[in-house]
Amino acid sequence: MQTLQLDEHNNLVISNTSLNVIDGIDACAQDTKTRVGLCFGENPYDVTEGIDYFNDILGRLGGLDYVREAIRKRILASDEIVQIENMETKAHDGELDVVVNISSIYGVFEI
Repeated sequence: MQTLQLDEHNNLVISNTSLNVIDGIDACAQDTKTRVGLCFGENPYDVTEGIDYFNDILGRLGGLDYVREAIRKRILASDEIVQIENMETKAHDGELDVVVNISSIYGVFEI
């Protein structure tokens, strides 16, 4: 797998007037992180893709378990992901921190 490299602010990385391309485990990790952050309806090419954070997550009383399950399903939607090894979530000050260890066909990574 190959994908265009993004920086920490989700901007495309350019060097020597060319877009940087990454592959393997780095591409898989970046695409997984992007997949989890994609809000439902945000992709103009497929408005049915993404997690419905504003209605399903924020509009329900399912609690942290419901949120974890939505994120887990989104991660496992990729053919390149083998399994989720561990998922830690912490809610504080209105924010949710998620750290996930993932086994992929390329190896193990963390997002």
